[in-house]
Amino acid sequence: MANEVIPDIICQVYAGDKSVAIIHTVLNKFLPGYEKLNVDYAFKPDDPKYVFKTEDEMVNYFLDKKGLEQTFYWNKYQDNPDKIMVGANITTDDKLVISLTFDGNSETKFKYFQALKNLLNSEIGVITYVNPAEYKNGEDFIKKYK
Repeated sequence: MANEVIPDIICQVYAGDKSVAIIHTVLNKFLPGYEKLNVDYAFKPDDPKYVFKTEDEMVNYFLDKKGLEQTFYWNKYQDNPDKIMVGANITTDDKLVISLTFDGNSETKFKYFQALKNLLNSEIGVITYVNPAEYKNGEDFIKKYK
């Protein structure tokens, strides 16, 4: 059964303070050549009609503002055999939880989980299936999954 493919394995790891450098490090490691997000992926809470001009402007807006919550997911549709998707959850307490969602087996599940923890230098994380783990903010994630 170790080789049986399990769809939608989700590894979530606490990354500490929100940072574009962390997001890019994870994307470059696990999803090189990822698809850029559409500029209408997210909206400014105080100006929902504003359309961001670039992915960087959009992501940095949520990283630069205090107290905003936003999750971004990046994908890649070619040369991605494990169907890895990278997620970055910016929490209301200005922390960052990174996720990898992929199809794998019990061996790849632990391989990706450990690789993500090592990259983020964090021992706080959880593995779920299909649905991400629930938490209110970064502090709550630490309490539940340390």
